[in-house]
Amino acid sequence: MFRRYVSRRLVVSMGLFLAMATLPDSTSLAASNQPPAGIRFDGLVSADELETLVDKPLAIKLRSGRFIVKVVLDELQFDRKQNGLKFVKYRSEAGRTSTVRVDDIYLFWVGPQRFRLRYFPPTRQLFVINAAAADAAAESRLAAQGKQIREQADEEAQAEATAEHLRFLEAAAKTLSSVGQFHVEETESTLLFTDYPPAATAGLRTFVDKLNRQLNQMFGLPQSDSIWRGKAILAVFSTPARFAAFEEQVMNNPNHGGRAGVRGGAKRFLQTAIAKNIDGNVARGLSWGYSLGFAGRLHSDANTVPWMNMGIANAVQFAIIPDRKRQSTQRSNVTRQLRNAGSMLGLLGATKLDQERWPMCGQLVQFLVQSDPIAFSQMFRDVKLGVPMEEALQQNFGMDEATLAARFGQSLGVPGLRP
Repeated sequence: MFRRYVSRRLVVSMGLFLAMATLPDSTSLAASNQPPAGIRFDGLVSADELETLVDKPLAIKLRSGRFIVKVVLDELQFDRKQNGLKFVKYRSEAGRTSTVRVDDIYLFWVGPQRFRLRYFPPTRQLFVINAAAADAAAESRLAAQGKQIREQADEEAQAEATAEHLRFLEAAAKTLSSVGQFHVEETESTLLFTDYPPAATAGLRTFVDKLNRQLNQMFGLPQSDSIWRGKAILAVFSTPARFAAFEEQVMNNPNHGGRAGVRGGAKRFLQTAIAKNIDGNVARGLSWGYSLGFAGRLHSDANTVPWMNMGIANAVQFAIIPDRKRQSTQRSNVTRQLRNAGSMLGLLGATKLDQERWPMCGQLVQFLVQSDPIAFSQMFRDVKLGVPMEEALQQNFGMDEATLAARFGQSLGVPGLRP
């Protein structure tokens, strides 16, 4: 009797075990990497494709900039309910397994294939994207605009470009030797060309690296990455006459009009400034040009939306050089402007913006970044890769322009705001 009872319990237990073994885990590949119905991502990888990646060589670039190499993909673990990737499990050559959270991953490679992650804001999930397939779709969109993707150069190419910039600046110093004593100071992100002594530029050197890190963070890039070709060049002159000499003798630009500014382009990024004193006002002005150059170069050579450009520059200046009084005054002025107009005065569709509307752009960018910083950086990327602004806004924030205006207005205490 007892033996038959144990036998029946064993059969039932084994049946339950086998049934449970067939159920999907809370983190299982069975979730299939599929966003909700009706949502489409360029380069989305199917579950069948993902299964073929297991047991192949894996390399991971983390958001910290660190690499994990010489490992093998052991398992991709998905959230069963939301379908997003949660963890990547890998094993070393010695067979030891480790797991990394998907939030910490910037890119990963399985064999020769490169993958990145696409964020879906409504569920805050990340989905696996084949980077080559996504880039092909972006290249097609950009080609119709006469634009193209900008690929990040490897370390060797970056070193060569930086050396090229250094030669250019050293030659410039010789050319200007009769005007003043110029020298080059190299930082983590920037080449500083100036006639100020090194003791006077210590704060400026710290500032430009902090600014570059702030922009990397804003756009979801690893802190160690550089979007520049080589390094950015910042030329700061103590007098207008020395600036003029640089423009005329080095840049062959006799029609400079005494105005410093930014030169972008594929070859180098060069920002010039005339600074009687190196102080917070100079740094604030530099942050504008640097931010605009950064946004212009990032992802592609396509133009971005004017309100995003000016909003980024405006928002970054306060992030890098906090000024509560100025920020409060700007917010109050924008709120009053919106309340009086009852609308955003066509800001979202404007192709040109006068200086009076720059603060409004800054407040709008701050609102979006505070709402969801990952969605904002992804929306910017989409726009730079040829996605229409309205579509990118809907895809990343689930809003059309009317809804955005209304929610932006609510954040400032201006109900019923129209675009």
